[in-house]
This record gives sequence, C-alpha cells and structure tokens, in this order.
Amino acid sequence: MYCKYCGTEISSEADFCASCGKKLGEGDAHHTLYRHELTRIKAAKELKNPKAAAALGFFFGWIFLGPVGYIYLGQWNWFWLTFIVQIFAYPLTAFFAYPLLPIVYGIHQYQMAKDVNELLARDHEQKPVAEAGARAIEPFDKTEL
Repeated sequence: MYCKYCGTEISSEADFCASCGKKLGEGDAHHTLYRHELTRIKAAKELKNPKAAAALGFFFGWIFLGPVGYIYLGQWNWFWLTFIVQIFAYPLTAFFAYPLLPIVYGIHQYQMAKDVNELLARDHEQKPVAEAGARAIEPFDKTEL
C-alpha cells in the first residue's frame, strides 16, 4: 500500500504515514474489520464477481463445501478458518447450522468480494506511476497530423 499524500510505501496496518506523518483514512472496512492476521483480506489480482462468490458459498454450502467461495476470492485464510468452524459447528449444534451456514457463506462472500474489489481499486489508485513502472500516455491529438 502507498501513502496517498507522498507516495511512500507503507504497511496496510498503518494509521499514519511514517514519511509525511499524515493520517491515512478513517473507518475503512478492510482497515477495521479485517485487522487480525487470521481474518485480514488480501487484494486480488483482478476484480471478483460478488454474485459468483455468493453463489459459490450458498450452493456449495448445501453439500458442506461453503468455504470454496473463499478460494475463488483468493482468501485461503478465510477458507481454512471457516472450514474448521464448519467441522465443529454441525455436530455441536445437532445440525441446526446446516440451513444457516449456506446463507451466511453467501452473504459474507458477497460482501467480501466487494471489499476485495475496493481494496484492489484503492491499491491501484495509490500506486505512484513512477513506481508502477508505467509511463504516462499523452492523449492523441488529431491536429498534429
């Protein structure tokens, strides 16, 4: 992640930029909800479809494979976390969790896909052009011909 004020590379956990000292944002979903290492989301390489993620979680949830949607999102930490929770949730709740977990997976994976896409967009906005290795392209002017 990069500071939006000075362009210095900073930790995604930082509240302030170490270089310029400016505050880095308030109330970001990925910054507050996913702070712990086990639940931290990682930016995907390409945009993810929230409806596809929700469908994977919901439909596979009925055959005890609801965490598969997290693999689609590239969030292996969430896959393993929810897989372990699922293993214990079914027998401990006398399978009361069976109709609930597919719904929970669908809703959570839909929202997580939106958060992953937001994180990807934010990382692309904050990456300085010089450090990205790209050069600015001038608009084509037809009058020069």
